[in-house]
Amino acid sequence: MSESRPPPAFTGLLVHREPRYGCSLLIPEGWERRELASEHGSGVVFLPNRADEVTSLSFEGRDLGLEVGPGDLAALKSGFLTGLRKLPGCKLAQHEAEAVGRLITMEARLTFREGAALRKRWTRLLYQGKVQVRLVAQGATPAEFDYWEPMFFQTMRTFRFADWWAEVTGAAWTEAPFNEEAGRVEG
Repeated sequence: MSESRPPPAFTGLLVHREPRYGCSLLIPEGWERRELASEHGSGVVFLPNRADEVTSLSFEGRDLGLEVGPGDLAALKSGFLTGLRKLPGCKLAQHEAEAVGRLITMEARLTFREGAALRKRWTRLLYQGKVQVRLVAQGATPAEFDYWEPMFFQTMRTFRFADWWAEVTGAAWTEAPFNEEAGRVEG
């Protein structure tokens, strides 16, 4: 990474809606969207730079088929950390978990090895009712993660089990969805 590289700059934020999972989040305008192939749910990947497919922010949601509640926090946290520690060369920098009403949230920041490359990642799991959402912000290198972290932070912290777009426009889930490509309401 060059010292003369200007910091990333927001030109705007777009609402990414997931009506199937009853959630939404804000994504920096201009990031390339790609469908995420997943065996457990469905999702999307957003790339800040299409030439770098490893540096990304991904969303994956799935219906667990059973209700999760605050009493499940300890077991979920244990499974989350056990899974992360299976990544080659995993070094957890920090992690936390909490239950707030029906919402369970946990997150971890870590580095791990993928072949010869050292990657840096921020993973967030959120549960509400029968839905699990996984958000992953990852840099191809720790330096690349650090460069994009302000934008990753915005997206990771604007996730909600609600519809951002409906709150702004009054258009409910059942109405025409926000067209992220064109930046307008379809209809």
